[in-house]
Amino acid sequence: MDTHFFRHIRRLARDRGGNFATLTALIAVPLAAAGGMAVDYASAIHQRTNLQEIADGAALAGGKIFDGTNLAAAQAEATRFITAYADTTPANLSYTITASGRTLSVNLTGAVPTNLMRVVNINSVNIGVNSQATAPAKPDIVTLTPTQAQGWYYKVITIRVVRPNSTAETVVGTVTYQPTTHNNSGQGTMTSVPSGPITLGQYTKLVLQMDVKNDGCPIGKSASIGNDNGVNCNSKASAGTKYDLMLRTDDPSTSNYLFVDGSELPKGVTLPIENYFGCQAAQQHAWEDGGGWDRQDFFYTISSQCSSVDGDAVRLTN
Repeated sequence: MDTHFFRHIRRLARDRGGNFATLTALIAVPLAAAGGMAVDYASAIHQRTNLQEIADGAALAGGKIFDGTNLAAAQAEATRFITAYADTTPANLSYTITASGRTLSVNLTGAVPTNLMRVVNINSVNIGVNSQATAPAKPDIVTLTPTQAQGWYYKVITIRVVRPNSTAETVVGTVTYQPTTHNNSGQGTMTSVPSGPITLGQYTKLVLQMDVKNDGCPIGKSASIGNDNGVNCNSKASAGTKYDLMLRTDDPSTSNYLFVDGSELPKGVTLPIENYFGCQAAQQHAWEDGGGWDRQDFFYTISSQCSSVDGDAVRLTN
């Protein structure tokens, strides 16, 4: 049946220009929306990256002074950082600054206006970021207390600190061990100067040094062992004039000589000794003098009181 309707359909099918124009009109809107979505989302991602950097900076700024008790001061510091970059953030930016324990959290949210996506009634893209920072507690008063020394070797342990604005080591305490018998794997007398707990004062570095003389007697003397295994120190021209071994807690080649709360440290550790005590409870340290690992030779406790934070060590935790 050759009706007017079918003749019209055939003419439309033969009209290539008309078909292309029609198809173009049909897909123009979704194409524009897709292109606009890509452009606008790229802009939102760029703004989110910028917002994350601001959140990180604000968390570090507030976390540098936050000690777990001064939230208002930390919030004010973080807010100052955020407002300093207000001209680079969405106009409708909102933020919260909260804390949990010693960790400060900064959350920023905003809506980035769109341009091309408005053709499909999407006027903005919501973005949000979060950052957390904490500063470790800073020991204000550190006390080291020698408790025991033993073994066959004579040894002198010096407790050394580097004061602020200085590079020189200052000896704040000396412990001398003199073996008196080889019984029970070596026993003797320990003398500490000053006696009792040693308060270290303000310092930027703490290191212990152990000088060891293998024959059991100090410089300038040599040992003789009696029938009862007692150690006698005699002045002789041939007596040793130097120590046989020097150990330091900042030497990674012998870091495994130190035991913290019963656990031997691994060899190659370069962390300062301060990293092995905190602000909660006293630690028990034991130091091996190199003669054997079945038992250690110098024992001490180390404790600290903390009422401030180490702002220079603030770090992001999220």
